[in-house]
Amino acid sequence: MSVSETGYSNDLLYLEWLKYFERFSAQRQVGAFHLLLLDGYGSHCTREFIAFCDEKNIIPFCLPPHTTHLLQLLDVVIFQSLKHYHAEAMDKATRTGCSDFNKVEFLSALTSIRTQVFKQTTIISAFWKTGLLPYNPHIVLSRLPEHMSNTTYSTQPVPTTPPPNPCPILSTPHTIRSLKRQAHYLEDANPGSPTFGVNLQCFIQGSLIQAQSGAVAYQELTHTQAAEKARATCQNWTRCSVQKGGVLYAHQACMMVQKKVEDDTQRKAEKAERELERLRKEVIRDRKRLWKPVFQELKRVVRKQQRKERRISRHG
Repeated sequence: MSVSETGYSNDLLYLEWLKYFERFSAQRQVGAFHLLLLDGYGSHCTREFIAFCDEKNIIPFCLPPHTTHLLQLLDVVIFQSLKHYHAEAMDKATRTGCSDFNKVEFLSALTSIRTQVFKQTTIISAFWKTGLLPYNPHIVLSRLPEHMSNTTYSTQPVPTTPPPNPCPILSTPHTIRSLKRQAHYLEDANPGSPTFGVNLQCFIQGSLIQAQSGAVAYQELTHTQAAEKARATCQNWTRCSVQKGGVLYAHQACMMVQKKVEDDTQRKAEKAERELERLRKEVIRDRKRLWKPVFQELKRVVRKQQRKERRISRHG
């Protein structure tokens, strides 16, 4: 993870990303060269970028202009899946009482979104749908306008209105109001009517739908309350800057978080020791304060007894 002052990628960030790509792709390298597929963005064609590629045997291949919607793996497959699961996360948060899907909400849902999007099957599908692996240019060429067949339109016959039925067949009720209306209708209906059984079946099905809707609403209410509690916990977390500027890798972030946890644990232990020492001193002070009257009374009694013994010895 990296940041910039403008919030957009720049030449330095792309160069750092290239170093990251070389470091981890070399672990699975087959042969002497890497192939890196890029679009024609200017930061991909800087002198430092090309020099690093030459040094590390990386072949940068820029896609033809205006073809990223056909050839770029992210545009063709990955981003569509990413938008889908991001919309699901926003919808879930909204259903559980979130009125502002801010940065805290986004970062809380990011791990789940990435896990669902960047799956092996999705990445393989992206290579296949762009015709890159296995190499199949026909997949892309068939989507170009000159290779698309003309669309034919078929005319559909206009449906005729059926004649009115003297014993209407009711539809399945989906609301409480329509369910009550059908209940009153069935109370006054003739059980011998040929449509009575069908209408009764629709009424029973509508009743089951309403019961299931009530159970789902209760379950969603429970989830909403749990999500609101978790959201309040996230909002109360202490916000602090881990790093300003530069590049932050995942293992570095984990080490920073681990160190912060250890430091917090140590501070809590030191605080507990200080509190324990304070309580020990307070107990000693309380003990002295409680025993002080007893000792004073004991001294008074002893002195009185000694004076009494001295008087007896004089008279004796």
